[in-house]
Amino acid sequence: MRADQIISCDVLVVGAGLAGLRAAYDAARSGCRVVIASKAKLCSGASFYPLTGGLGSQLPKNNEDIPLFLEELLESGAGIADENLCRIMVEEIEGEIKRLPDLGITPVRFGGRVACFAKRERVLVSWSDWNKIRNNVRNIFSTIPNITVLEFCDLLKLTVRDNVVCGAVLCDNTENIIYVSTPAVILATGGYCGLYKHSLNTEDVCGIGHSVALEAGAKLINLEFMQFIPGLTYPVYKLLFGEMTLQYCTEVLDENGNPALRNYLPDGVTFEECLQDRSMHGPFTCADKSMYFDLAIMDYAIKHKNEKGFALRYSPEIAKNKNEFLGKTLDLYLKNGIDLSRQEISVAPFAHCANGGIWINEHCETGVEGLFAAGETAGGIHGADRHGGAATSACLVFGRRAAEKASEYAKTHKAADVSAEKAVNEVMEWIDNGAVSGISPQEILYNLKEKLWFYANVLRNERNLTETLSWVKEMQKEYNAARAINSGYDVKQSMKAFHALRTSQAVLSAMLLRKESRGSHYREDYPKCDNSLYGKRIVAEEKDEILVRYV
Repeated sequence: MRADQIISCDVLVVGAGLAGLRAAYDAARSGCRVVIASKAKLCSGASFYPLTGGLGSQLPKNNEDIPLFLEELLESGAGIADENLCRIMVEEIEGEIKRLPDLGITPVRFGGRVACFAKRERVLVSWSDWNKIRNNVRNIFSTIPNITVLEFCDLLKLTVRDNVVCGAVLCDNTENIIYVSTPAVILATGGYCGLYKHSLNTEDVCGIGHSVALEAGAKLINLEFMQFIPGLTYPVYKLLFGEMTLQYCTEVLDENGNPALRNYLPDGVTFEECLQDRSMHGPFTCADKSMYFDLAIMDYAIKHKNEKGFALRYSPEIAKNKNEFLGKTLDLYLKNGIDLSRQEISVAPFAHCANGGIWINEHCETGVEGLFAAGETAGGIHGADRHGGAATSACLVFGRRAAEKASEYAKTHKAADVSAEKAVNEVMEWIDNGAVSGISPQEILYNLKEKLWFYANVLRNERNLTETLSWVKEMQKEYNAARAINSGYDVKQSMKAFHALRTSQAVLSAMLLRKESRGSHYREDYPKCDNSLYGKRIVAEEKDEILVRYV
């Protein structure tokens, strides 16, 4: 590879979801020259997942509700959420919602339910119509002369000298290699749920930012805490499931049409109790009786190598519901040709959102000078379970905070003088492990996605995690990304496979280390919560190899 283009800017934002858009807009308005690079098109990632009814956020009702809201966040976080970061999010989210029109987004307030894992009904706001928003953002950004947009452009590696960022190597859609010289980089690359075979994310949400940040010297935190949400496998694949519909569910069936949940439930838990708890929140948690719904599906999936999940049969009474929130789900289903009062659907656990990520402080600093992170890429804010709307809130609040600090930093620092040729050579040296197996990036990604979905899903145990991690480490020895590129494989795919193995190693290692069940992390071999681990967080860092430890 060689550098085909050299760009200079004050702030490079990598990622064009909600956090990236917020950060790029604010950094540009502060007077900085901004480049925003997106792995997909502008307005992408989990923020703009197409098969959902919209995106939203939860706001405190008033000032008196702020401490109650914070208390609930920390309680559902189960000793994992960062109190200071949560407080900042609760105190600042309403102001950020008011600024959404800056980005061409008009939020609408509605009600009808308590948000996932919350105890009190609050103000809920939502927005949708991705095409309209995308057009609005394009028009707005086109009027800001100091923003340059690079679509379909992957981050390959950061250039760092003495723990200070000085640039980044990117690859565009025509395999042109771009070197960006910059003193400040904001990573808003999303989570890593796209590494799973079945994911309610788009393919660009694949953990590249985490791998790059590790190599640069940053730490990752809370990786074992991921949200899995039931998604439809039939009749519309990857359509988001509406958990409130379970209030009208009359039976859960396996692939042969036999009752599948009732026989899985332990003594003392009824079918009705399990579904009632499960109807209260979208993500899986082991904190209540709802967990048996998801665990039953994955237990069956692993034993029978069945990815379709379970079929749900509903009462015709669901068509008469008057709840506004449930009504939105039913309308979404009808638009996709599904009438729950007349037909069955099949669901299985889909990877949805990472609660952990790159460890940040309140200014979105990562410990590497000039490197910031925001949105789902950033970790520490959320805990073992995460409230509905909190991911969106974090994107907006910390997207703005990252822009403020990065802009301030960029105005007093210049990027170190590193030649583009040297930066690109460092990429090739990094990814060349000397292996000669010739294994393809497509083979790596296909097998990794399948293994993660089966063995690092809601149902985890020592054996399956250990075997999957061992496979990942073996592939890291056998797969040579530099050789793949030189052999003619696509640069982006070759690098994606390389980063995917690295990020997966960190995630699996964290899942293995936490030998307990807490919130979204369930170990069938350690099914109880270990009180001695309350407040203990797992950090991943690179010291010759990727290591995890408690802090």
